[in-house]
Amino acid sequence: MHNSRHGQRDSQGAAADDVRSTSPPAPRSLTIPARADIYDECGAESVIILLEGLACVYRILPDGSRRIVSLILPGESFCGQIPDSRRQGYSVGALTTCRVMRVFPRPGSPLAEWNPKVAEALQRDVFLRMNTMQEWLCNVGRGSDRQLAHLFCELFVRLQAIGFADETGFELDITQTDLADMIGISPVHTNRVLKLLGRKKLVEWRSRRVEIPDIGRLKAFAAFAPHYLNGAAPALSPRPVEA
Repeated sequence: MHNSRHGQRDSQGAAADDVRSTSPPAPRSLTIPARADIYDECGAESVIILLEGLACVYRILPDGSRRIVSLILPGESFCGQIPDSRRQGYSVGALTTCRVMRVFPRPGSPLAEWNPKVAEALQRDVFLRMNTMQEWLCNVGRGSDRQLAHLFCELFVRLQAIGFADETGFELDITQTDLADMIGISPVHTNRVLKLLGRKKLVEWRSRRVEIPDIGRLKAFAAFAPHYLNGAAPALSPRPVEA
């Protein structure tokens, strides 16, 4: 994922600013190549904050296929938040080249005491990840076109909040296989769905950019309600509208 001119600074968030001045030893910035597994960078004594790029939480299923269960955007933290997550088969991978900050809290000091703002940010990101996982699960069976439309709506809202999306879309430097693993279909089927959304003039994905001619129309088609992204109380779920 490429940076917008004004999004890089905002995307790193208050948590990244706070930890630079308060954590001993000093935080370390690491560059992780695309397609690399970055879970090994996590540990019980460290916190990882994504500064640039796009990462995901995923699981390898018994048949060897991958299922992506949530996305991690710049400014969000991960690793060490879900006890025994590796034992359950989950890991964190870099979908694009990523730059991360590894933070080391003071030994023996609870995170909330060491830096309340960072602890609050971590808790927020845990709830965000839980909410998105539940929303993705609820979308299963709604039709691949509406699932993918809903995913694009979510990305638009989340990326716009950190300055990585403009009024007509956003850059998305991933593969159709990555998209397929997010909604649980084959890459071939994903290609067909993308063409269908294009014929409906809902979404155009070309040259690593997602173009959305009318976000309101796309949200109506996907029955997208953003309450799960901001913690607001859910209203009645909107009904999908035919495109």
